Amino acid sequence: MIVKACELKSVCRVTKEFSRTWGILFVLLFLANCTTMSDIPSSTSTDLSSSYAVRSFEKKKQLSRTLGTRDPRSYYHYLMALNAEKGYQLEQAASHYKEVVQHDPETERFQEKWIRLLLRTGQLDEAVRAGQNALSRFPENEEILMILADILAGQGKTEQAITQYDRIIQTSPDNARALLLKGDLLEGLEKFDQALEEYKKGALVEPKNPLVQFYLGRAYLRADQLKDAERSLAIAVSLKPNLLQARHHLAWVLERQGRTMEALKEYGLLLKLTPDNEYIKNRVSLLHSSGALDHNPPQGFQTIPSGLAKQPNIHMRIATIYFEQTLYMRALDEFQLVLAGRDYKDPHVLMARIYETHGRLDKAVEEFEKLRKLEPKSLDILLYTARLYSLMKKTQNAVVLLNEAVAMEPENDQLQHSLALAYMAQDEDDKAIVTMRKALTLNPQKDSYYFELGALMEKSGDYKGAIENMRQAIELNPLHSNAHNFLGYMYALEGYDLDQALEHLKKALTIQPRNGYFLDSLGWIYFKKGEPKKALTQIQKALIYTEPDPVLYDHLGDILFSLENYDEASGAWRNSLFLTVNPKEDPGGEMPDPQTLKNKIDKAKRLLQQSY
Repeated sequence: MIVKACELKSVCRVTKEFSRTWGILFVLLFLANCTTMSDIPSSTSTDLSSSYAVRSFEKKKQLSRTLGTRDPRSYYHYLMALNAEKGYQLEQAASHYKEVVQHDPETERFQEKWIRLLLRTGQLDEAVRAGQNALSRFPENEEILMILADILAGQGKTEQAITQYDRIIQTSPDNARALLLKGDLLEGLEKFDQALEEYKKGALVEPKNPLVQFYLGRAYLRADQLKDAERSLAIAVSLKPNLLQARHHLAWVLERQGRTMEALKEYGLLLKLTPDNEYIKNRVSLLHSSGALDHNPPQGFQTIPSGLAKQPNIHMRIATIYFEQTLYMRALDEFQLVLAGRDYKDPHVLMARIYETHGRLDKAVEEFEKLRKLEPKSLDILLYTARLYSLMKKTQNAVVLLNEAVAMEPENDQLQHSLALAYMAQDEDDKAIVTMRKALTLNPQKDSYYFELGALMEKSGDYKGAIENMRQAIELNPLHSNAHNFLGYMYALEGYDLDQALEHLKKALTIQPRNGYFLDSLGWIYFKKGEPKKALTQIQKALIYTEPDPVLYDHLGDILFSLENYDEASGAWRNSLFLTVNPKEDPGGEMPDPQTLKNKIDKAKRLLQQSY
């Protein structure tokens, strides 16, 4: 069987049990409307007011102020929210939680969940309004206070955010996050002494928090308390060795203390990780040339040089840690807070990766489209966006972007190759052939290009051109097993050079002995050579190593028929017909003709009847 040409490859848990009352209400709600679970719409606009359960609830509500049950609409939307979260449809989940809160405003955890999802989906203004409203009911809710404070800080409303952090600290003085973020805001206001005190409190609460120790070390450095700064920064580095900014600062503190060799050691580690960092290169060069401490840091910075003076984005640091720990949803929250303050590349890239990991390619594309606006000349961003469109089967969008990429770098054979593959995915084989030839002109030493061009030419009916390109692929790479298989199978189909076809398949199977498609090709060659028993042995092996395949079953039927095993031949052809008519996915290669298969089945049936 011909191996398909290299096409573009597509690449909440519910943990809580519900109360018996809610379960009964759910049954009443949907039985009353004769609705099955598969019929439940995902929209939040579903009108449930006429259901028996809701009417019963409203009647009880009018008669009594105290109810032993919850509004069934809140349960419905809660169920839908859980389902949406399970599929990472976060916007839908937020909308359903909004309905839950509307019908059940006194349940604190629903308020928390809704506001968290508003943050997670970037609906920050609505999150602030919802948070302020929720706090009127639950004024000491720590999670809501924190979300509200974080958003206000991200929006530049510093004093309001500090007020919220203070409310948290008053009720929960051991909340290290509130202390750290309040200190960060005070530092931004240049209230360095106050910031230092907050960081100290945070370090007392969580001494093994690397970010707290890093920010505390920076604050000590700014206060010219070098020993304390060294201690905190060393702790930060030991807790999180890849926290490069902490190592930068530690190296500078060592410089300030005249410990040149120790500083050079830290700078050396940094250069291994960031070899293009000009600041570090300059520091190393200075230390090597002077052999001593530079006592004159740049003007305007009493204790911190210009290369380190910029205040790091604290939410980006937190988000990165969550991302590394695969706590992706919490990382999303932090990235939204980063973008509330400033729009730049890094958050979008990592958010896109999170969305892609969770199957939300549409959201990943949204992030990369934002990136394209930020960096319209970035070839990497353009290509990654094209890749995402390809995974979504939106190959037309990918073709447009790849054409843009080719226009930017017309002499880049890899871009021409990617464009050719995109054309192949759209069945625009003529354009794919032209583009693949351009790739080969730019790089005639790529065996894979010859193989793919050969597969394209075979598909377009140019068998001579296909064979020539396959031979060229093998000449460049004698171990190209797919090319060997292709050539052998082509020879078998044409019915000539069967001995040479056999040689190619034996070479292919030497490289991949358990490749079912290669075994199928070998079996077909034996069949063409008039050796059906050998053919049957190979086809039966092929069935072990492949998913059910219509061509393979068609071949099996032909071989069994030639051995006069009409009953099993008919069964094989029926399998082939079923797989042909009901393919799992776009086959992208050869497929048997359904009518031909039906004719074969009828012929086998007639011969079976005659044998009786």
